[in-house]
Amino acid sequence: MLSLETRLGRAVFRNPVFGASGCTGHGYELAGYTDLSRFGAVSLKTFTPAPRAGNPPERIAEVPAGVLNSIGLQNPGKDAFFAQTMPRVLAALERDQIVVSVGGDTIEDYVALCRETEARFGGRIAALELNAACPNVSHGAGFYSRDPQAARELVQAVREAVALPVFLKFNTNFPNYLEVAAAVEAAGADALYTTNTPLGMKIDLHRRRPALGNGRGPICGPAIRPIGVLRTWELYEAVRLPIIASGGIRTWEDAVEYLLAGACAVGVGSAQFVQPDAASDILSGLERYAAAEGLECLTPLVGAAHP
Repeated sequence: MLSLETRLGRAVFRNPVFGASGCTGHGYELAGYTDLSRFGAVSLKTFTPAPRAGNPPERIAEVPAGVLNSIGLQNPGKDAFFAQTMPRVLAALERDQIVVSVGGDTIEDYVALCRETEARFGGRIAALELNAACPNVSHGAGFYSRDPQAARELVQAVREAVALPVFLKFNTNFPNYLEVAAAVEAAGADALYTTNTPLGMKIDLHRRRPALGNGRGPICGPAIRPIGVLRTWELYEAVRLPIIASGGIRTWEDAVEYLLAGACAVGVGSAQFVQPDAASDILSGLERYAAAEGLECLTPLVGAAHP
């Protein structure tokens, strides 16, 4: 009998198909469009200590084989998140599906938010995600994704402060991303969550101005999948941490490709804008593929393309 159970460090999930932070909202928004029980996990939209207004509109622009986005981490802040969002999350998702995504400017921000999250909801969530790929007011965009020492200190501080499993979501667009990954591994993270979204721009021909209010923004969608697969391949060879890979996953074949490159789980993001049931369809395809291959679990696929 096929088991899709997926272990990421100290955390165990029902399957390896995750809803990526931001694109999946908080999970409950998709309840009318898909079976939420089919998600292995949902990384909730990142929240920060204080409310953030985000970037000016327009925030989404379609490009060939993908979209540009420039959200700017808009969120209502921790008080509203705890009081208004989390009750709805807990009503819609099971404990093993909930990954709370935390953002901040300083290590103290992350530690304080993680401690309060654990104190309030520790027995009802699966893991914490440290969003180190987010805009950082104090240090500049991607600070914790481009500085190995800063990433190590962040993970160490949170690991010492809480008992919940800790994932680090980081941006692989910096040339030293393998050094950052090694530092995160040494610091004791349970898993790496990759983002592989290079910056791009689209020009509005009628306004003769950039289509996004912020000018530039990350590219999401199938166009970036080959980049994500390569980053996953290189990370798998550099560290032993479980990898949750994302970037352009729309089909079960895309998910298998990432597993073969070295991912233990995959994050489905912008595909849900086109097909809200995408994660469930991808999971069904994985189930069929595993049955056809005579697999009892998906573990033999992880990194199987490596020599």
